[in-house]
Amino acid sequence: MPDVTSEVYTQDSEDQVHEVGPNVRMSNHGPDSDEQQLIKQRLAEPLPTDPQERLLAEQENALPKVQELRSSEEWQEVVAYGYLSESAKKHSLTATSLRGAGLIRRRPLKFFNKEKTECIIIAHLGTNLCGHDGIIHGGLLATLLDEHLAYVTLPSLPNYTGFTANLNVDYRLPVKSNQWVMIRGKLDRVEGRKAWAEAWIGHVEDGTKYTEAKALYISPRMEGPKTNF
Repeated sequence: MPDVTSEVYTQDSEDQVHEVGPNVRMSNHGPDSDEQQLIKQRLAEPLPTDPQERLLAEQENALPKVQELRSSEEWQEVVAYGYLSESAKKHSLTATSLRGAGLIRRRPLKFFNKEKTECIIIAHLGTNLCGHDGIIHGGLLATLLDEHLAYVTLPSLPNYTGFTANLNVDYRLPVKSNQWVMIRGKLDRVEGRKAWAEAWIGHVEDGTKYTEAKALYISPRMEGPKTNF
């Protein structure tokens, strides 16, 4: 069975929304997500044998921010992309297509607060993700922010899923390639099928903000028995 069996746009009096059929399997952002179980498996993994990724793993473990998050009772570490089905992961831009040498070689670290209304990602951006040489492409930054905004909105939306309805990005400072960055986002508010949130990409140590974004996510109407959300 494919991941998406139907997807059409409908126009109502307020906004344009997705309407999907009852057989659609969405990524799991709900309370039954297996991210928590997968983190135990990840922590037990040996260091990679590839020399470059091994170096990144050692750098990652030594980052003061990572050590702070892992020792905090406020934050819970989960496996990045652990919510995706195998098919969704295989076809994912960030989980698969952008992984590799010079790209996002190391799987990012992901931390949620207990309510899943705030999220922090620690990621290394390689040298082959540039718009200008040595400067990360603005479109990639927008993609990472859009995905991050989903992390803090979807867990609070009906059916734990939604689509980007609006995304505004402000580029404050250039992001140099071949560096570790912190992506942080938080939920602003939820009104029925709509959720607003903000996120930013910043320096992994001093928190200097490079790029900021705000977004509106909308949960799709599901065909079948009508439910008032």
